[in-house]
Amino acid sequence: MRWALLLVLAAGGAVGCRGAVDATAAQRFDEANQAFAAAESREQFLEIANRYQAILDQDVVSGAVLYNQGNAWMRAGEAGRAIASYRRALRFRPRDPQLAANLRSALSSTAVPAEPTPFLGYLFFWQNWLSYPEKFLVTTTLLSVTLLLGILMRFSAVGTACRRGALLSGLLWALSLLSTGWDWHRFERIEHGVVVVEEVTARKGNSENYEPAFTEAVREGAEFQVLARRGDWLHIRLGGSGDAWVESRDVVTY
Repeated sequence: MRWALLLVLAAGGAVGCRGAVDATAAQRFDEANQAFAAAESREQFLEIANRYQAILDQDVVSGAVLYNQGNAWMRAGEAGRAIASYRRALRFRPRDPQLAANLRSALSSTAVPAEPTPFLGYLFFWQNWLSYPEKFLVTTTLLSVTLLLGILMRFSAVGTACRRGALLSGLLWALSLLSTGWDWHRFERIEHGVVVVEEVTARKGNSENYEPAFTEAVREGAEFQVLARRGDWLHIRLGGSGDAWVESRDVVTY
């Protein structure tokens, strides 16, 4: 009974990661794409990026919308905002070579040093091969296989083979569960952000009266984790640079 409950919860999590797109949102997406193809000026691309945002604000979770929004931000000269959109799109389209190339282009245009790969990134080297929803599906499938083989172990004719298969699938399920849990932690529990102005002075406290936290200003495209919020200020962690405070108007969080 306990295992059956786990299976139901895992299956619910897999389904919960995939949102349906209604006909109205699909039509608005198509219209925004057509406008993007005809756009020429910065103002037009800014307006199109906001049209994509209006779709996302309808609780639509789509890597395609986020990717196209990133392209619109880039054409409008907003590299920081483009990075935020591309990062979010990667959660759902990790194997898209064009998305990866556009993200690299956006990052290189800001001249902000790349963050080093964390230790877990080397340990779970396959982490970015599958999307966030796909990991839920794989975890659920492996759990189902493990449970099925566990039931078949009761039959002596195939007991030995099923026992070995159950051990293997159980090990793979545990690894997949850890991988999915890491994604859940870094995507759902940690708030990320990007600086979207040319440069911002990070401070030692949540006011302009505090001294600068660093000797140099933080440039557009710098990525960070949000540690806390206090009014219009964010307490952030900038990779190896350390912690500081910035105004929320100068950044985009997700």
